[in-house]
Amino acid sequence: MSDELGREILRELKSMNGKLDKLNESKSMSTPLLIVLGVFVFFLVAPFFVDVFVSLVN
Repeated sequence: MSDELGREILRELKSMNGKLDKLNESKSMSTPLLIVLGVFVFFLVAPFFVDVFVSLVN
């Protein structure tokens, strides 16, 4: 009986592991999307830093 219970637990753990692997695979962002996002953030943040730098220099 304990052998059967151990096998059932092992099957359930394998099933849960497979589901977790599927969830982890789908959460990654593609490299082109990250590059576009980085450029977009740069164009939003860079003017702010230039403005602060110019006000500190003058």
